[in-house]
Amino acid sequence: MRTNLLLVPAALLMSAGAFAQGDDCSTATAIGGAGTWSFDTTAASTSAFSGGSACTNAGSLDVGPDQFYQWTADAAGTWTVDLIGSVYDTKINIHMGSGCTATCAYYNDDYSGLQSGVVISGINAGDTFLVQMGGFGGSAGLGTLNTANAGTGGIANDDCSTATAIAGAGTWAFDTLLATTTGFSGGSGCTNAGSLDVGPDAFFQWTASAAGDYAIDTCGSLYDTKLNVHTGVGCAATCTAYNDDGPCGAFNSELQLTGVNAGDTFLIQCGGWGGNSGAGTLNISTFVDPCAGQVADQFAPNHSCAASASVGDGTYSLNTKKTEPDFFDFTVPLNGTVTIDVMFISANGDIDAMLYEAGFCDDDQTLGCNNTLACGFTGSDNENLSWTNTTGADMDCTLRVHVWPNSGSECNDYDLTLIGAGASGPALLCDPANTHSGGGFATLGGSDFSGPGMFHLDAQGGPVDQFGYFLVAATPVDPGITVGDGQLCLTAPIGRYNPAAGPALNSIGRFDAGGIFQNLAGTSTVGSGYDLPATLPSPPGGVIVAGATWHFQLWYRDGASSNFSNGISVDF
Repeated sequence: MRTNLLLVPAALLMSAGAFAQGDDCSTATAIGGAGTWSFDTTAASTSAFSGGSACTNAGSLDVGPDQFYQWTADAAGTWTVDLIGSVYDTKINIHMGSGCTATCAYYNDDYSGLQSGVVISGINAGDTFLVQMGGFGGSAGLGTLNTANAGTGGIANDDCSTATAIAGAGTWAFDTLLATTTGFSGGSGCTNAGSLDVGPDAFFQWTASAAGDYAIDTCGSLYDTKLNVHTGVGCAATCTAYNDDGPCGAFNSELQLTGVNAGDTFLIQCGGWGGNSGAGTLNISTFVDPCAGQVADQFAPNHSCAASASVGDGTYSLNTKKTEPDFFDFTVPLNGTVTIDVMFISANGDIDAMLYEAGFCDDDQTLGCNNTLACGFTGSDNENLSWTNTTGADMDCTLRVHVWPNSGSECNDYDLTLIGAGASGPALLCDPANTHSGGGFATLGGSDFSGPGMFHLDAQGGPVDQFGYFLVAATPVDPGITVGDGQLCLTAPIGRYNPAAGPALNSIGRFDAGGIFQNLAGTSTVGSGYDLPATLPSPPGGVIVAGATWHFQLWYRDGASSNFSNGISVDF
């Protein structure tokens, strides 16, 4: 990387090897100007020299066996000081001043691959620095120190007011080595998740020549880039999207703009992560929106806090995309616990889930877990949340489900399972249930339901591939009676929602790989659990009437024995 900055006369390369290497800040070898010098830390000691507090952060003291050069600049300008060409995993600390009185000013671990380096602007002729070269995690070996002066010329598009005008699809080169760090944010949209940390930055004013969807990236750049895109012109533009590490790899950045119209203008800000700078490539191309064929799910359009959809317990097959996050509202009763499972394949698009108190719901998908009651913010498959309401009153909540803004995919499908979401949640019996052969315990929940049944029952946390069905009784018992491996918390007469009760009263199902009880009888409109009808099985017979209280439990096979979920009491 940047080999154009490292060309030095052959005579200098030959003389460089004659320098003795200093193993301590007090014995640093004096060098100066642009050049390349070899060193070997194989037999060096670890000095633990820090140069003060600035190099004690982020593991900057962990420089393994280290050696020192005392380097003096012979000309003003922006200088690169790097260890590119070394044959081991290096780290570098650079201290202003001489010898052991020098104070830390710059440090770096990985600048180009596993090799270290920094870019220092505003250096004057005669400025001197103590260069400390070491290794990550105690690594040692043969190394190369390179210094090069890029000059003082600056770049033309170094500010939002001097952006280079470009249009349509194409590729444009840029170099931020001599650029400044403007700190331009385009308003609040690019102030989150480190999006302001764009290092030295260069600007392009891009105009779309045709309507469509566009991919904007820095793929092919020779350093760790960051990318911000703002809607509008010049310094009045407002942030609309940003990315650090995109799917093209090499720490390059990539994002998409959908629904762009011909003539729309955007300010593109190209910078680096952690102050990195160098030669970069801006690429703009049209692409086919992979989410164009996605069919809106049953709750759409629920894509903002203000448009959130009311939802109760159950399992729902849904979809979302970056431009259309999903919002759901429900009530968690006092002392009730809501469990939320968002099931998806991360490789198809990483999904996150945030649970808010309704009044604190936030549309901003870049805020991470800020101000949430519970948060699912991993990069793996599935997000699992739980929250218990101990506030002293029922709590209105809002759930946001969205594709992570830095995900390589624009959209994804997911299954949402809620247990404990409802305006008045059912009372619990025999809770928690006995553990099962898989080490967990089955949890039963219920909610008001808009399907053909008057109520809906759901269960999760059960043993994989085990069958079961729901039970009902007019009278509970808590603690329950030991039957098999579980506790039966209902008393006779007990109704069984099984095949013998008839098609509409058959709730038989099986726990899937995620422990969710999936309906096998076709009596659930959401796939999981059971849509409870007004008619009761016999016994006890009859129908459920308004004002009545009935009690429910799930019986299930558990290996060679049987078990039960917890129970719930429902006031109709």
